[in-house]
Amino acid sequence: MSVPPIPRPSEPVLPVPGRPGAVPAPVPGAGYDLRPVGERRPLGAPAPGRGADRYAYDVRRSDPRGPSSLEGSPLPAQRPRRRWVRMLVWGLVFAGLALIGVGVWVFAIRPLGFGTSLVAFTTALVPVGIVLGAVWWLDRYSPQPRMTLVYAFTWGAAMSVALALILGTVIEITLIGPDAEESVASFLGAVVQAPVVEESMKSAGLLLLLVFGRRFIAGPLDGVVYAALIAGGFAFTENILYFGQAFSEAQAAGQTDVFWQTFVLRGLLSPFAHVGFTSLCGLGIGLAAERRSGLLYVGLGVGGLALGMCLHALWNGATFFLDVDPEAPMRSFLRYYAIVQVPIFCVLAGIMIWLRLRERSIVRRQLSDYGRAGWFTPDEVSMLLSMRSRRRAERWAARHGANARTAMRDLIRASVQLAMDRNSARHTRPTERIRRAERELLERITADRRLLGAFTRPVVRGAAASRAAAQSTTAQPTAVPEGA
Repeated sequence: MSVPPIPRPSEPVLPVPGRPGAVPAPVPGAGYDLRPVGERRPLGAPAPGRGADRYAYDVRRSDPRGPSSLEGSPLPAQRPRRRWVRMLVWGLVFAGLALIGVGVWVFAIRPLGFGTSLVAFTTALVPVGIVLGAVWWLDRYSPQPRMTLVYAFTWGAAMSVALALILGTVIEITLIGPDAEESVASFLGAVVQAPVVEESMKSAGLLLLLVFGRRFIAGPLDGVVYAALIAGGFAFTENILYFGQAFSEAQAAGQTDVFWQTFVLRGLLSPFAHVGFTSLCGLGIGLAAERRSGLLYVGLGVGGLALGMCLHALWNGATFFLDVDPEAPMRSFLRYYAIVQVPIFCVLAGIMIWLRLRERSIVRRQLSDYGRAGWFTPDEVSMLLSMRSRRRAERWAARHGANARTAMRDLIRASVQLAMDRNSARHTRPTERIRRAERELLERITADRRLLGAFTRPVVRGAAASRAAAQSTTAQPTAVPEGA
């Protein structure tokens, strides 16, 4: 499907260093003319007004007309977004999740006892640390807003656990019933009730994020990142409960084998179990979001959720079908784990790595198109593709102050977002919202360039002003007034 042509910059853009130590070349001319683009004086012409004594920044200032300064048909004015409304909504969301978290602690974790819960909490930090490290690696190429990342983890650790406990109890009472045999009730609870309820409650957090913040999930990797954080939060709270129960049993029996076996199985061998289950739903939703198709949202979202439920049921149901050796039960599980679960984990890990490489390919292809339209140089595209080059560019900007580093970081993020949005727009019908978002990102990138130039090149004389001042000084020594 066709997409709108890439708008061309209405003025030369300031180069951002593509190699370590590279310094942008100065842009000729002084000051920034706020007249329409077609009426601005040519670059290098002397600035009117203050003559030879005029000082000015040697970069162009941001155009207050925003995206309408770009070439092409002007877009209708948009109602300004109110920051306080967004902050209020997020504040209410986090307050509600915090209240739910307190309820989970009071009714589920506190009964374990303070000492036991403290040991369980400390032990649960190990698997969640592994999960967060993996999520950081996936997300660092095109980082998501921190607020939404915290929301995802908090939803998994508090809301999804609370809903799973409540609904799981209701299902056990109404569907399984108290009169069912213990073996049957245990099997239905582990293989049917737990996968369906837990995966549904975790995926509900993804659905809410998609409904109220659709721009946050723009592709499959975004969906996987949020799904992994939700699952990591859920596993963190669940591990506290399991580790606490195992520690209590170990204290009662006077042996530590039960606790350490639980820690090895849940903390070291399967830290990515819940992540793998829920990430399939996130993958489906992300693919649908990239295509912006309502039909795909239903098909891929439900399909990924169902597949995650099946893998969850396979993991929980293994203990009911394994031929366990009474003398070495751990050996039987490890054999099953190596034959079944390790290949599944390798496939899922391969998908995540492929998504990361795919995102890099998308950024390279889309930014190259913008480069041919005049927005980026080849060195800039190379810098934006490499994490190492990005860090070097940020260190270069940091030498000129914290604001310069912030501008560089924002330029990198806006450029990557521009590439991903352009790739998503190729699969849908062009709309005014898509055009507006593109122009806003281009204006944001240009503003970051100007800010970088302002910090990395101090206030200097224009070329024409410098020559005039030198001639005036030679003729008769006079003091040159200072100005900005």
